[in-house]
Amino acid sequence: MLLQTQRSEDSEQAAHRGQEDGEEIWQHVTSRRKKGNIHVPATQIQVNNRFHVLSTGTNAESGPDDTSEGREQKETPPIGRHEMHFSRVGGSTTTAPKRRRWVVVVGDSLLRGTESSICRPDRENREVCCLPGAKICDVTERLPRLIKPSDRYPFLLLHVGTNDTAKNDLEWITAHYVALGRRIKEFEAQVVFSSILPVEGKGLGRDRRIMKVREWLHRWCRREGFGFFDHGTVFQEGGVLGRDGLHLTKRGKSIFASRLANLVRRALN
Repeated sequence: MLLQTQRSEDSEQAAHRGQEDGEEIWQHVTSRRKKGNIHVPATQIQVNNRFHVLSTGTNAESGPDDTSEGREQKETPPIGRHEMHFSRVGGSTTTAPKRRRWVVVVGDSLLRGTESSICRPDRENREVCCLPGAKICDVTERLPRLIKPSDRYPFLLLHVGTNDTAKNDLEWITAHYVALGRRIKEFEAQVVFSSILPVEGKGLGRDRRIMKVREWLHRWCRREGFGFFDHGTVFQEGGVLGRDGLHLTKRGKSIFASRLANLVRRALN
């Protein structure tokens, strides 16, 4: 008891000296009685990251593209919108479990032959839906049957629009992309649009439409928060387009499949 009294007097003297010197005195204070548990409300942090433009070809924003198979490109991987929930449990911070990723690649007949490269790493959670002759409106109609509510946060890659450029003007094509975009936003998905590939021998009018659509799609994706994967001039080289000037040769399919598979891999990492 005498020792406690002496310590108390020493503390008071030290505090008095500190006040005279103009210094702040830090004291360790311990509670003498138990208090009830304090509930700390869960904190919700919303992270909104829009997709970055993926530029893999030779254009004004990037250098020449490396077309060799399997080589990793240097694009910025798209980042989807998601929410992270943190809660205090017993004084520690816990993070909600990460949802399984489900990959859906959908588009026209150019996707035929890409299934193996895209799905091989995880056949249970990856799917390629090839719709021969499909136009943008066909994909819009088909989406609700491909993506259903589940515990798997989907990554959606779309390659469509080539068939629409055959006879339709820019206004008609862009209106259908806008309708597709509205439908996509009904799903909780990370979305990337693949740029339309060039065609050969179909006339200057179609070449111009494809170029205009690709430029518009680039701007629109940035504005709407979708990812955009630009193939640049890779498929303007010889040996990648078939005799019909529309579909891909064996080499062209290999390059196309490899590029899409690499995109999926980067997006999931």
